[in-house]
Amino acid sequence: MKLLVVTDSHGNSTALGRIIREEAPFEYLIHCGDGLDDLARVEMPPLASLVAVQGNIDRARGVRGEERANLVIMGRRILIVHGDRQGAHNDLLGLLDEAKTGGFDMVLFGHTHKKYLAEGTPLLFNPGAAQGGLYGVVVMGERIEVFAKRLNGLVS
Repeated sequence: MKLLVVTDSHGNSTALGRIIREEAPFEYLIHCGDGLDDLARVEMPPLASLVAVQGNIDRARGVRGEERANLVIMGRRILIVHGDRQGAHNDLLGLLDEAKTGGFDMVLFGHTHKKYLAEGTPLLFNPGAAQGGLYGVVVMGERIEVFAKRLNGLVS
């Protein structure tokens, strides 16, 4: 099971489209907020499911969306948030608390524009800002493999 994880595309639908084309095929596109309207300007692979949450800039622009999403994939509970409500710019304690309280195995988030990976339970992953060509791939099988990637030719 392949999950493409993006966040903070901030109007750069060109970079977002390139990321999607580069990584297709995948089962899920997960957008962790701040660029939800960019999703309307990109082409999704036909069999991919989209899960997207609203970020602080989306809210400020009046772009509607859920503030959090929960997925269960292959028996693993995944929390998807932007991270602003959990204080991710200051520290990750809010994310950890929400994950532990909710019994989540993984948290996918954005907001800081910086890639971050902490393996363990819960696994915390922020792929960095898609606006600068950063994104992540999570491959779920017997193990979870996480890859932080960058489009060639773009500097974040």
